[in-house]
Amino acid sequence: MELKQKGAKAEIGVFKQLKVSLIWTSAVDLDLMAFYKTKDGRTGGVYSNNYAGGSLGDLNQFPFIQLSGDEGVGAVGGDNREDLRIANLDDYEELYICALNFTDASSGSNKAFADYDARVEVMTDHGEKHTVVLDSQQLGPIALICKLTSGFISSSLTNDSEVMSLDEFKNRIPGASQLKLASKVTLKSKGDSYSLKPKVSGGEILINLNWNQEPQGTQKKGFFSKVFGGGGEAIDLDLGCFFEMQDGIIACIQPLNQGFLKQGSLNEPPYVYHMGDDRTGSLSEGENIQINIAHINELRKLLIFTFIYEGVPNWTSTDAIVTIKVPGQPTLEVPMGAQSDPKGFCAIAMLEFEGSEIKVTKLLSFHNSHQDCDQMYGWGMEWVAGSKD
Repeated sequence: MELKQKGAKAEIGVFKQLKVSLIWTSAVDLDLMAFYKTKDGRTGGVYSNNYAGGSLGDLNQFPFIQLSGDEGVGAVGGDNREDLRIANLDDYEELYICALNFTDASSGSNKAFADYDARVEVMTDHGEKHTVVLDSQQLGPIALICKLTSGFISSSLTNDSEVMSLDEFKNRIPGASQLKLASKVTLKSKGDSYSLKPKVSGGEILINLNWNQEPQGTQKKGFFSKVFGGGGEAIDLDLGCFFEMQDGIIACIQPLNQGFLKQGSLNEPPYVYHMGDDRTGSLSEGENIQINIAHINELRKLLIFTFIYEGVPNWTSTDAIVTIKVPGQPTLEVPMGAQSDPKGFCAIAMLEFEGSEIKVTKLLSFHNSHQDCDQMYGWGMEWVAGSKD
């Protein structure tokens, strides 16, 4: 039965399991979500763990709801389908089924769900199917599809079809205020890891190195001053990486003139590019490396490092931090913290590429040179002295 009109209601009886499916073929990343308010006042949601704080839920314990996963990532067209299975409604005062258009929400676009071909099907374990077509011409990234409520004898399904802005959605729907399109995750300790899952098929991953503009004990002024070590000599802190591609090619990218693939390339192999050296300390954005998202499946792993090219090692004064920004994902921070190691080279993080997923692990190991770091992590490159001149 198709619930065509807003307010249309269907009794779904008593069930052991209810399946709610979001189905579409258009090249858009839609996400099926459930948000709730329990009878004792708790609120929350079940949605993709590609969102910061997201959870796929659990069918065998509260919330008795489980999401199948995240389809259409990267706005890929085809037979896209996400399923929510619901085992128990007894605890809920209200349960809202929603669809979020991540493609438009993340880019700030304002389109209509009618531009796509999505529908929601609700199937009971008795074989009854109810359909709500997402054909609204109203502009907005969030579609409130239907509401499920439990009664003394049976449960009911109501077509609540309404499209709204993200802000309105968070203000009106119980539990929705917890939803974040992107936020921040910090790898605090050595060995901590986090998996990033780009939800777009194009654009760039940005890896940034930044450090303290005016370290304690220095008199040098000015925006983003260089870090000073012993004897008052300026420290030239640099960002670089080792990379290995799926075809076995290995190399180093850094702001030095000698060596293979000095700065890399964004649109040709290795699809990794160093955007330039901050030699004066005047750049407020620090140093950056870009990775072409469209080609991450050609990369196997990448080790992010920083080293002190000139000056006495004084990591304590740097407050250096690496941030990794992936479109549609939380900003990942990898702080060095207060370090007193006398070695001038630090391996900060390892990125491992596994299909469309990027696992980031904090390393924070110190070495005497690039070669020492290479030997510890088994990269196997041949090394010669480099220069910035």
